[in-house]
Amino acid sequence: MKKIKTGNVEIGPNEFNSKKGKFRVNMFVDLDVVDEIRKIAAKKHIPYQTLINQKLREVFMNEQSIEDRVARIEEIVLKKRSGT
Repeated sequence: MKKIKTGNVEIGPNEFNSKKGKFRVNMFVDLDVVDEIRKIAAKKHIPYQTLINQKLREVFMNEQSIEDRVARIEEIVLKKRSGT
């Protein structure tokens, strides 16, 4: 088993990056939901926890998914190519 250090660390105001900091969350999730998340994550070749984090960001922080960003870029490129 891995031993995890805990305690307080002094850091400057510009040293903390909230996107790199992680917070452990334990929760109960329906088995069918977890199965579906794992299937989708496997298709994308990413850990299922990463997928959950991405989806939480999309929903609660109004961040676009990678797929939405790519689709938007493709739309812009196609418009430029067609001259509209």
